[in-house]
Amino acid sequence: MKLITTAVFAAVTLLASQAQAASSYTYSNVEYCELATQNAQDNLLKAYAKKLGFTPVRSACVQLLNPMTAQLTQDADAQIRAYSRGSARKLPASLIQQLKAMPEQQRLAALAEIYG
Repeated sequence: MKLITTAVFAAVTLLASQAQAASSYTYSNVEYCELATQNAQDNLLKAYAKKLGFTPVRSACVQLLNPMTAQLTQDADAQIRAYSRGSARKLPASLIQQLKAMPEQQRLAALAEIYG
């Protein structure tokens, strides 16, 4: 009888601690983005977004998971816009991708050559 009582008490304590741990879990948009990039099931992502309180947008996920790449891309976009502003010349998407992949100094030199 003592063994049964001890087992029941241990089971109740374990369940209570698991419930407390589940209720104190911190949801983050970084974890959501990691799940999304790992191709998690849609119902899991929807449930996670519900617990999180919102669904992070793709651009936010890119910035969270690759902050340096996102910053370089934003800098490249800004440089390309600055050079192309007021110009009738529209660059093809493939050339824009090549420009974004270049180091900053090389990109600036290429933009100066293209736009004069």
